[in-house]
Amino acid sequence: MVKTRDQGLAVETFAPGEMRERIGTFNWAATPLGPRATWSPCLRFAVDTIVASRFPSALRWGPELVLIYNDAYAPMLGERHPHVLGTTFAEAPPSSAAESEGPERAILAGASGGTIIEELPLSTTHPDGSTTDGYFTIRLSPLPDAAAPSGVGGVLIALTDVTRKVQADQALRTSEERYQLALRAASGVGTWDWDIVTDKVYADARYAMFHGVDPERAAAGAPLAEFSRALHPDDHARLLKSGRTHLKTTGDFDEEYRLIQADGSVRWVQTRGRVERDANGWAVRHRGVMVDITDRKRIEQALEAAEADLRIAVDAAGLGRWDHNPQTGERFWDKRCREIYGWSEGVIEDPPGAFERLVHPDDLPGLMDAVRSAMDPAGDHTINREYRIRRWGDGAVRWIETFGRAFLHDSRCVRFVGVVSDVTERKEAEADLMLREATMALALDAGNVGTWDFDVAKRQLRWSERGYDMFGITPGADVGVDDFYAAMHPEDREATRQALRAAMNPALRRDIDVEYRTIGRDDGRERWISAKGRGFFDEAGRPTRVVGATVDITDRKRAELHLRLLVNELNHRVKNSLATIQAIAAQTFHAARSLPQAQEAFSARVVALAEAHDLLTRENWEGADLLDLLVRLETVHGGPERFALIGRPVRLSPRMALSLSMALHELATNAVKYGALSTPPGQVRIAWSVVPGSVQSRLVLTWTETGGPPVAPPTRRGFGSRLIERGLAAELSGEAHIDFRPDGVVCRIEAALDG
Repeated sequence: MVKTRDQGLAVETFAPGEMRERIGTFNWAATPLGPRATWSPCLRFAVDTIVASRFPSALRWGPELVLIYNDAYAPMLGERHPHVLGTTFAEAPPSSAAESEGPERAILAGASGGTIIEELPLSTTHPDGSTTDGYFTIRLSPLPDAAAPSGVGGVLIALTDVTRKVQADQALRTSEERYQLALRAASGVGTWDWDIVTDKVYADARYAMFHGVDPERAAAGAPLAEFSRALHPDDHARLLKSGRTHLKTTGDFDEEYRLIQADGSVRWVQTRGRVERDANGWAVRHRGVMVDITDRKRIEQALEAAEADLRIAVDAAGLGRWDHNPQTGERFWDKRCREIYGWSEGVIEDPPGAFERLVHPDDLPGLMDAVRSAMDPAGDHTINREYRIRRWGDGAVRWIETFGRAFLHDSRCVRFVGVVSDVTERKEAEADLMLREATMALALDAGNVGTWDFDVAKRQLRWSERGYDMFGITPGADVGVDDFYAAMHPEDREATRQALRAAMNPALRRDIDVEYRTIGRDDGRERWISAKGRGFFDEAGRPTRVVGATVDITDRKRAELHLRLLVNELNHRVKNSLATIQAIAAQTFHAARSLPQAQEAFSARVVALAEAHDLLTRENWEGADLLDLLVRLETVHGGPERFALIGRPVRLSPRMALSLSMALHELATNAVKYGALSTPPGQVRIAWSVVPGSVQSRLVLTWTETGGPPVAPPTRRGFGSRLIERGLAAELSGEAHIDFRPDGVVCRIEAALDG
């Protein structure tokens, strides 16, 4: 509504006297009222009265209810002014005709003494053309006229502006409605008014029910003591003291306390009130409101419990808490946080760069990027970062891990909170673990070791890349335990299966330590594998995994087999050598020879045998070259200038090398004593060749002595001759023949090459 009153006037009128002039010049003869000269004194008086009034007034006169109005009434008519002056009700009925014609007719007929229409909304048109809405009370009163049949000549219409009153009432109602809505919205809100002089507390139903007082009795007023019965015993003394203190002060009363309800439950309430005093300063009334804060208290208690749990958890974990306000730059660190960073007590008023100076220079850029990302409105507002610091005070380098969350308002970070922990020991352990793993990897690589992991539940077997190679399977292929057994040599499969079962048996839990052969699935190669492993079990004792390592021992196994063959060969050769020595001794130490001669011959023959053994040993008893054997012979018996060696290299078997060495030694010994090597110009020519045979090739060697003393055939065959002719024939499946020619001994040896 717009204000319509001004300086006590009902409305803002048009120019003063305008309607007096209009009424005076109006052609009344054209109306049912006739010329003004014929008007009755009552009509004249009524017109003069309303024209002189500064309050909105009008007349409806005669049976046709002809309209006459004053200057103050004109704005009520709006655009119809001044056209409706002198018109009948039928010609220009008001907008509220349905509300006014009936009452006006009743007054005109003498059936009504008057009518009041209250707070009728009407629009007012001002001289400047603007329009406002207002509220008016309309009084319809009879105007007497003796000439009229009913004694009533017309109806006086008087308007009173009640806009301010209506607006005030509406504002009051709105305020009351809002107050009631607020009371309903705030669960458990009640009001109270304590008349201190009479000790009567007037309260609404909510306040009464919370204090266990009948609502009707509370509305009529009940003593304060009745309301105090519901106070919790632990709060009674405190609240009584606070109330007495408040009666002596001018401040507001604000307390929180508990009330015991009729069902025994406890509710928390908050009361706020103010004391009113009389002219002498005595407290006479105490008014206020009460709010149910039980839920808030429950939440606060839960938060306190959660905070306590958080503190316990944080303390138990050795965490420090930090709180940063990016807008002010203020940072708060709790005691543990300060201990981690080596800082003293108190709030950090964040000298520029104080925290940043602690961070290791190599880690600072990454940490700052993580902080900016957490405070970015487009990010996830969290940070989890590990970085190094140089601890304040001692400068020790420590590893720190931080977790935090940024809280934003209007896309700006208003709070950044989190926790930190010293993870130096963990980082050192991780570094040590990495070093150990690297060392282990190097050891596995150097030792050609593969690793494997068997998932018992899934029956899935995982190998390292080297493990795949050991089983002749393409790296990365899916393999199971069945593939593992399928690749195993049939003779080794059952023993390996039993070892795996024993490792998975909760009652045995034996470590695996087996050797087996595998046939490569993809390459078909046979390999020897050494496997070691151990089973792992869950809490119920069920096997979950078996892990271990494998080593390819194929080369070792081959070496062992070769060594075993060598040992067997050595045993055989030792037995043969002993038999040979025994035969040499038996033949050398016979009665026909003196002991010194026998000892010399025996020693020479044993040395020759040792020389042959030495040559074979250097060749790992795999054989010897004939040329090497002859070179050793010429070295022992006169040097290379006494021998002529003619032939190509020929590989001899160990057995053939021993027999041929002994035979050549006997020939050389005889040549030194009696033949070509006994005189300076004498020489021995040794020529050999290999003759192909139908089954195997044969060696043909000829020993020829020249330049020595004349030779006569011996009267008897000695041991040397028998060793050459019979021994070679027996050992080498060949033959030997010695010819004692006058110009020198010639020996022809022919033997099969079996190596």
